[in-house]
Amino acid sequence: MTAVGRARARARHEPRGSTEHHHDPDPDPEHRSGPVFVRWTIAPTVAGVPEVRHRLRDLLRGWGVAGELEDTLLLVATELTSNAVRHAAIHTERIRITAARDGAEIRLEVADGHPFRPHALLETGPDAEDGRGLMIVKLMVAELGGRIDVLANGAGKTIRIVVHEQAPA
Repeated sequence: MTAVGRARARARHEPRGSTEHHHDPDPDPEHRSGPVFVRWTIAPTVAGVPEVRHRLRDLLRGWGVAGELEDTLLLVATELTSNAVRHAAIHTERIRITAARDGAEIRLEVADGHPFRPHALLETGPDAEDGRGLMIVKLMVAELGGRIDVLANGAGKTIRIVVHEQAPA
């Protein structure tokens, strides 16, 4: 099993959180609920990471995003947010998360106040001690035919991923 497969398997077995928000598991794709653009901020603390997962999970389910794509986007959001907390907290007052949907394209962004551009998104070898999480993110996004960009954002950066929704099987 590949690293991406193991990461997805772990995500599928994680608790899904509270059941306060209920969404139709098979919504009519022509009438999917939920906003098409959402932005929120969190404090750069470890406690913010599960908050991002729960909010994004609820949003993706409202959009009717398929299970495997949902799992991938949740893993990506968790890794990017965790990295922002771990590496940029000293330079960041708030971490900004943006999720947007335009037709079949889904965009996820995590922005922080640290100017460092992670090298793992550019080149990470299998023996690297750091950057494995970002290497997995890069592989997962590529596997979906998506793209990942690191953009300058004032004094900091925004890591943006864009993927296309796959038609339900």
